Amino acid sequence: MHLLVRWTPGLSRAEILHGCRLAFAAWLAFTIASFLHVENAFWAAMPVWVVAQSAKGLLLERAFYRIAGTLIGAAAGFGLLRLGGGPYMALALLGLWVGLAGALAQMLRGVHAYGAMMAGMSAAVVALPAVLNPALSYEFAIARVECTLVGVVVVTLVTALWTPDSPRAEFYGRVRQLGRDAVDFAAAVLRGLPPEAAEAREREILRELAEVQETASLVTAGSIEGYRRLHHVQRLTLAALAVMAEARAYLARQQAADDAALAAHLSALAGTLLAPEPPEPDLAPVVAADPALAEAVARLVAVEAAFRAEPDSADARSFGSKVLYLAPWLDVRLAAEAGLLAGGATTLAGMLGYASGWGPGELAALGICIFSMVLSSMPAPERFAPMMLKGVLAGVAAALLYRFLVQPHVTTLPMLSLSLVPFLLAGGLARAARRTAGPAIDANMCFMLAGQAVLPPVTDAFTILNETSALLLAAVVATTGFRFMPPRAPRQAARALRAIRRDLRRLAQAGGGVDVGREWARGARQVLRLGLHLDRAATAGASPGSSLLAVLNLGLALLDLRELAARDAAAGAALDAFRRLERDPDGVAAELERRAEDAAEELAGALRTAAAALRASRGLLGDPQG
Repeated sequence: MHLLVRWTPGLSRAEILHGCRLAFAAWLAFTIASFLHVENAFWAAMPVWVVAQSAKGLLLERAFYRIAGTLIGAAAGFGLLRLGGGPYMALALLGLWVGLAGALAQMLRGVHAYGAMMAGMSAAVVALPAVLNPALSYEFAIARVECTLVGVVVVTLVTALWTPDSPRAEFYGRVRQLGRDAVDFAAAVLRGLPPEAAEAREREILRELAEVQETASLVTAGSIEGYRRLHHVQRLTLAALAVMAEARAYLARQQAADDAALAAHLSALAGTLLAPEPPEPDLAPVVAADPALAEAVARLVAVEAAFRAEPDSADARSFGSKVLYLAPWLDVRLAAEAGLLAGGATTLAGMLGYASGWGPGELAALGICIFSMVLSSMPAPERFAPMMLKGVLAGVAAALLYRFLVQPHVTTLPMLSLSLVPFLLAGGLARAARRTAGPAIDANMCFMLAGQAVLPPVTDAFTILNETSALLLAAVVATTGFRFMPPRAPRQAARALRAIRRDLRRLAQAGGGVDVGREWARGARQVLRLGLHLDRAATAGASPGSSLLAVLNLGLALLDLRELAARDAAAGAALDAFRRLERDPDGVAAELERRAEDAAEELAGALRTAAAALRASRGLLGDPQG
C-alpha cells in the first residue's frame, strides 16, 4: 500500500483502496468464470466497472436492475432468434427492441433507467453474434449472460462490505436548507431586492431545487426510509416554490415596492426553520398582510415539521392527498429521439456487418449499439462523446499491449488469470480517481472486450488488429455522430417553453372547471425543468424579464381569473386579452393594468398579479412564432 501511495501521488488512500477493491472484484469475477470453463470469461469482469457505486444502496439497487435488465434482454434476444424470418428481419426486430429500451431509459428516472438500458444491450449481446456469425452457438450467447451475472454478484459481494451508506442525512439537510432559502428569498423580495438581483437569486434557488429533484431517487436508492421520504422532498420543493412565488405576487397585489415589516418577520421565521425543535411560528402578521402568502408559508412550515418526523411516519399519508405530487417531466420527443438513434444505429450497423461478411462486424455492431445507447441516455451527449472516445482509445491501446506482449506467453488458466492483474489494477485506480473516473469506465470495458483474454490465445497480428479496429470504428462512428448533433439543452428548453405557453393559452380560455392543485404541480414541474434546461444551455439570465417564478404566478392569476369569470364578465373580458400573450406581452400587461383601475378589489388584485408576472416573464413568454 505504501508503494501505491508513492506511485500514485494524485490519489488519496481511500481512492487507492477503492481502486484495489475494484481490481480485485474484476479479477475474481474473471477467475471464477474461467475456472468454471465459461466461454469468453472476460465478460464477467466487465459489469464490475459500472455496477460499483459510491453508496451501498445505489450499488445494491443498480446490481438488481443490471440482473433484471440482463435477464429480460437476454430473453428478448433469444425470442427474436426463434421468430425466424431471416437475418434482416431479426436485425430489424432487434433495432425495434433496442429503440424501445432506449426510449424507456429516457422516460424512467434514476436506477430504473439503467434496467431499461441493460434490457436493450443484453438483447444485442445475445442476438448480434448469432445473426452476424452463425458459427457461434447458442451456448456462446448463454455464456455471455452467465458471465454478466457472475460479475454482478462478485462486485456486489466484494464491494458492498466497504461501500458507505448513502449520504441521506446530508441530502435531507440540503433539502431543508432550500426551504429556508426560499423564505429568505421571500424576505429579500419584500425588502425591495432589485429585479436583476432577484432574478439571479431566483434562478440559483430553482436550479438547486431542480438538482435535488434529479438526484433524489439516486440518494434514496436501496432504502425504504429513503423512498418514503421522496414524497417529503417533492412536497418541500412545491412549498418552497409557493412561498417564493407568493412573495412576488403579494407586492403586485398591493402595488408596493417593498414591505419592510413583513420582510423582517419572514427573516426571523427563516432563522428558526433549521432548528432541531423550532418554536411554533407566529403567522398572524403574515395572515393579516396577505392570506395567500400566509397559506404558502404555513404549508412550508408543515412540510418542514413532517420532514423531521420519524422515518416510519414519513410517507405520503403525512400529507393527505397526493394531488400535489411532483411527477417527473416526461419529454416524449426526447425519448423518441433517443430510441430512434439507438435502435436505428443498431439495425443499420448490424445489416452492414451482415452484408459485408466482415468477421469482426459483430463486435463493431455491438459497440455501436452500446455506445449509442449510453450516449443517447445522457443529458448532453455532445459533451460526453469526446470523453468516451478517449476512454475507448486508452482501453484499446492497453488491449494491444496485452495481446502482443503478454498474452503470447500465457499457457495455463492460472497464468491467464495472473496476467491480467497489472492491467486490472491500473484500471481500478483510474476508475477510483475523480479526474479519470468517467473515461476509465469505457477504458476498462474496452480493454476486456478487445483484450480477448482466452485460451488458447490468438496471436495472429492481422486478426488482433482486425478485431481491435472493429471496436475503434464503432467508437469513432458513434462518438462523432453525437459530437456533431445539435445540442439538446436549447431544444429541450424550447419544447418546455412551448408546453408552458400551450398551458397558459389553455388556462386563458374561460369556462370549465380545473383542478387548481394539479395545475400548480404541473406548472412547478415545467418551470423546474425549464430552468434546468436553460442552465445547461448556458442561457439562464441572458435577457431581462426572464423570471421563472413569474411564469408560475401568471398561471395562478389565470386560474383566479377563470374562477372570477363565472360571476364577473369583466374577468372574462380580461382573459380575452391573453390571446395576444406571445405577440405582445407588454401590451397585454398594460391592458390588464388599465382594467385593474376600475375593477373590484378581488379582480383588481388578480389583474395586477397577472400584469406584473407578464412583465417579469416577457423575455420567456414573448414569441412571435407562437
